[in-house]
Amino acid sequence: MQTQQDRVIVTMGATAHGVCVHHHDFPEVRAEGQSPKEAAAHLANKLAAAMDTALTEWRRQSITQAITDVNDYVNREG
Repeated sequence: MQTQQDRVIVTMGATAHGVCVHHHDFPEVRAEGQSPKEAAAHLANKLAAAMDTALTEWRRQSITQAITDVNDYVNREG
């Protein structure tokens, strides 16, 4: 089983001082910020917005789990 840290992927952002974050299960949904915590908070919001397009229960559950993983990551980053 993957841990939340394995599921939240942090890479370099578009600028030298920024980072980009995405969830392992949703690589198409990305967010940028000045820190991993800031970018992850933006990612949680983007994933929540994606719930509007989740047409199946399975997809809603997948997105909900991803949001939980990202929020856990944000809380762990302090």
